Amino acid sequence: MLSTAESSIITSTDRLILTAFFAVVAHVMVVFGIDFSPVKESSSRVNTLDIILVQTHADKAPDEASYLAQANQEGGGDSPEKARPTAPLPAPLISRTPAEITTALPLSASRFLENSPEPREVPEPDAEESKPVLAQTAVPSQQKVRKQPPPKPKPESKPKPTRSAKAEKVPPIPTENISAAALISRSLAVASLNAEIQQRLRAYAERPRRKWITARTREYKYASYMEAWRAKVEQVGNLNYPGEAMRRKLSGNLLLGVAINADGTIDEITLHRSSGYKILDDAAIRIVRLAAPFAPLPKNIRKDVDILHIERTWQFLAANRLSAR
Repeated sequence: MLSTAESSIITSTDRLILTAFFAVVAHVMVVFGIDFSPVKESSSRVNTLDIILVQTHADKAPDEASYLAQANQEGGGDSPEKARPTAPLPAPLISRTPAEITTALPLSASRFLENSPEPREVPEPDAEESKPVLAQTAVPSQQKVRKQPPPKPKPESKPKPTRSAKAEKVPPIPTENISAAALISRSLAVASLNAEIQQRLRAYAERPRRKWITARTREYKYASYMEAWRAKVEQVGNLNYPGEAMRRKLSGNLLLGVAINADGTIDEITLHRSSGYKILDDAAIRIVRLAAPFAPLPKNIRKDVDILHIERTWQFLAANRLSAR
C-alpha cells in the first residue's frame, strides 16, 4: 500500500517533462503547419481610359466612336486617317506682371534666389599720392650748383580693404510657394501653345501648291495656258469696255494678279498696282469675273500646282481697247 501511494505522486520532474513534450509538439505543428510560399503576381493589368474634351457637340451619337469625350461629336474632313480632336484656336495668354512671374517660379528657383549671396561692393582704391616735384630756382651761371641726392621713395601704403558704409543690403526677392492657380495657369499656357503648334502644322500640311507666272515665263506648259487665258480676257474686256471710261476718255495701266483653281474657277483677285483711276481698277476686276470660269488646268500642270497665279499688266488704251500684256 505504501509503495502504490508513493508511485502515484507526480513530481516536479514529471511536470517538466510533460511541459517540454507539449512544447515540442506545439513547435512542430507550427513549423510544419505553416506554408511559406511566394505571393503570385496578378496577371490582370489595369486598363486606362483616354478621355478628350471637345469644343462642339451634336445631338446624335456617331455609330462608331474613335475617342471618348464629354459630349457627342460627328467628325468631318477628307483625311483618311483618324485625327485627334484638338482646339481650333489657341487660348489667349494673359500678360503677367513681374510679381506674378516671380510668384509662379518653381520651388527650386525660389530657394536659389533666397540662398544667393548678397552682392558686395568693391572698395575703391585710394588716390595715388602725388609725387614730390622738385622746384628749381634760377641760379647764376657763375655759381656751381650742387647735386642734391635723389629723394628716397616713400613706401606706398596699401589700401586696406574696408567695406563701404554706404553698401546697403539688397533684400532678397520675395518668393512664395507655388499655388494651384499658378499650376492651372501653366497648364493653360502649355495647352495653348500645343493647340497653336498643331494648327500651324495642319495649315502647313494642307496648304495648296501655288505657282506664279508672268508675261516673262518661258516654261512651255504654262505659256500655252496663259496665252489662252489672255485671249479670253481681252475678248471679254473689249466687249464689256467700261462706258464711263469711254465718255471721260480715260487711259492707264494697272498690274492685276488672278489666282485660278485647278477646275478653272477664281480663287482670288489681287490689285498689285493701281492705274490711278478707280473706274479702270474696278473695270479690270469686273472683266475677270465676267470671263470666269476659265479652262481647267491641264494634267501636266495639276501634277505640280493646285493654284495658278497669273500676273499681267492691263492697258486701257485711248482707242477704247483693252490689252493684257
